[in-house]
Amino acid sequence: METEKRLKYVGVIMNAWLYGVEDTANLFFDKPKLFYRKWGAIAIRPFIESWNDLGIEFQKGLSPYNTSKMFIEALVKSNFMNEDDFDMCGDDNKFVFSAIRCPYKEHCGRLSFEKKELACLRAITLLGAMDFNKEGDSQKYKYDFEFVLENPCTIIFEKFKD
Repeated sequence: METEKRLKYVGVIMNAWLYGVEDTANLFFDKPKLFYRKWGAIAIRPFIESWNDLGIEFQKGLSPYNTSKMFIEALVKSNFMNEDDFDMCGDDNKFVFSAIRCPYKEHCGRLSFEKKELACLRAITLLGAMDFNKEGDSQKYKYDFEFVLENPCTIIFEKFKD
């Protein structure tokens, strides 16, 4: 099977799996967004722990914004994202991540259509990277996002406590 076709079906499988996780969280948990945060923090650890294979070192002690930037740079270096798939700007008090091209649009679209609570996997992984850097850092941030099927999704991270 050619590489492009394989990648397409990996995307289909990932979206199906993520849809199942998020729909299950909606069914069984009173506060699925708290579940998503913990799930994301746990789920990205093996990826971060494999960075040495990519020639990347996770730099502990960075600020939350710089930790998020470092995590995104690793996604680009691992060819999981392209540099033109996103835009990120701001500082530690407030930063914005725009998912210009996101492989998770399908499952988010399905959950949105079904009027179910939805978490942004991009947001969840950035929060998880913050916690990998320093336990509890992600709890200092609220995030709001707007899911837009045909356009970039925008995620706003805002620090609300020290």
